[in-house]
Amino acid sequence: MAPNITTSLQISIDGKAFTTQDGDQEAAALLRLAGRDPKISDLFLVNKNGVEEKIRDGQIINLKDGNRFVSRQRVRFTIDGEPQSSYDDDQTAAALLRLAGVDPAGYDLARIMAAGGTETFRDEQIVKITNGDEFVTAKHVGGVA
Repeated sequence: MAPNITTSLQISIDGKAFTTQDGDQEAAALLRLAGRDPKISDLFLVNKNGVEEKIRDGQIINLKDGNRFVSRQRVRFTIDGEPQSSYDDDQTAAALLRLAGVDPAGYDLARIMAAGGTETFRDEQIVKITNGDEFVTAKHVGGVA
């Protein structure tokens, strides 16, 4: 075998196949390969059990044929004026209350609407979060949940 033969590696990022000859690359380079901006997206290696492991942008990955990756973008929002962020853009209202350090048993979560007013969520209700959303908490009044 000739000494300078390069081996092609097949990897996938967000379900799209890519071929590379460079067996060690930084996470940021792989994000750019997939058309993602490393400043707003993070790269995760999907292991054989389907668990996603976050890889830092500057971290060098020794690629293996068949590696699967996904990119995730953090959604940024506020609860009671405090900045929050998450990779999960849909969570229960109770989970968001706990994220803010508030007990769901005593508080409700409401989204401040752009046109004014609020949209209130039940604890078990799934809340779709978009970048820049503003939420507030409200103490239950008079035992009404």
